[in-house]
Amino acid sequence: MKKIFLFLFSILIYIYFGSTGIFFLLFSALSSFYVTKFFYGKHKKLWLILFLVSNIGILLTLKFQEVFHFTNIIVPLGISYYTLQVVSYVVDVYRGKIEREQNLFTYLLYVFYFPYLFIGPISRFSDVKKDLISSKIGTKQEIYDGLVRILWGVFKKLVIANRIAMVTSLITSNTSLYQGAYVIFACFLYSIQLYADFSGGIDMVLGLSHCFGIHLKENFRSPFQSESVKEFWNRWHIALSTWLKDYVYIPLGGNRCGKIRQKINVFVTFLVSGLWHGTSYLLWGVCHGIFVAFSKFFSTKSKILNRLITFVLVSFVWVFFLYPTSALTASKMFLSIFTTGNYVSLFQNILSLTLDVGNWIVLLISVFLLFLYDFRSEKWINFWKRSSIEWKTLVPCVLVLVILLFGVYGIGFEVTDFIYSKF
Repeated sequence: MKKIFLFLFSILIYIYFGSTGIFFLLFSALSSFYVTKFFYGKHKKLWLILFLVSNIGILLTLKFQEVFHFTNIIVPLGISYYTLQVVSYVVDVYRGKIEREQNLFTYLLYVFYFPYLFIGPISRFSDVKKDLISSKIGTKQEIYDGLVRILWGVFKKLVIANRIAMVTSLITSNTSLYQGAYVIFACFLYSIQLYADFSGGIDMVLGLSHCFGIHLKENFRSPFQSESVKEFWNRWHIALSTWLKDYVYIPLGGNRCGKIRQKINVFVTFLVSGLWHGTSYLLWGVCHGIFVAFSKFFSTKSKILNRLITFVLVSFVWVFFLYPTSALTASKMFLSIFTTGNYVSLFQNILSLTLDVGNWIVLLISVFLLFLYDFRSEKWINFWKRSSIEWKTLVPCVLVLVILLFGVYGIGFEVTDFIYSKF
């Protein structure tokens, strides 16, 4: 019953957000399931190539058409996520790492499972199969923990991310008025906005999955504690990072070759990462490739300084996310940081950037609480497990109250409001 409910509900949810996209989803699911039948013959490599060309070709075609407009097809929601999932399954079967799944219904549930279909994390079939086929839902403790985690994700999304979005949207909406210092300010704010938005969405996915007795892997691990951009990618969007490592970087040769070839492999991997996000993000991928390949040039002996440098580097290249319609526009706005010295203007007009004093105070306190938890998450989790029933009752009640009072929400709020759902 759990499997049937999740499968039917997943289909209904997906059709609700775009009925035409279901055909692309079905093609990816069915082609990946049946192509593995041919991996036990002498032409298995040919079948693998045909599968990769067709599925990745569809993804790239739809990514490029967003820029060049040579088709009128609306990009299906979640195509970047489920394409990587079916590719990982097919390649793992081809390599002999996992056995081919015999039950079509179980495999379709893996592809269609609605919580991670929209925002991730990108999951491997071998990691979730056991929980998907299990008839058990979460225990009382798992359901409770899942609901609290959902509330924590909603807090990050509505109270922090949506509040910052009001500022960053204003700055990016007028490129002639807001340049220089405003761009720096927007980049730093966007780092926090994107983290709260993306990790908040993942918290909701993981919390909801816990209620169903499905345990997905973590996608973030305190990324702002990173002392290098390389470490940042071990802590940020972990599912995508590990996918790129296993299916792009290592097949290219990884670090098993010379230093020059290794750096080339890093560049290619981050180019693929940029292309996965969209054609406008290729320069973003190049920048991260440089930061990772030449990480020793951005390192000092001070841990605090290394964290600060990493935060600044990562924040600066979010400029391509702030101005996603054109990499040229994003580059011009980034250059304005060094040509437009309007720092006094920013200081004088900061209260005119949609948020009044009260909202800035709410934002500062909320971000402080976010990092207070994030930097000591293991200790807080252990404290939570040992805490009394009074604490376990008080925390979710306070979260609900804070969200209702200080959340930025209203008519028109949709799942597509999550930044990473559009990828």
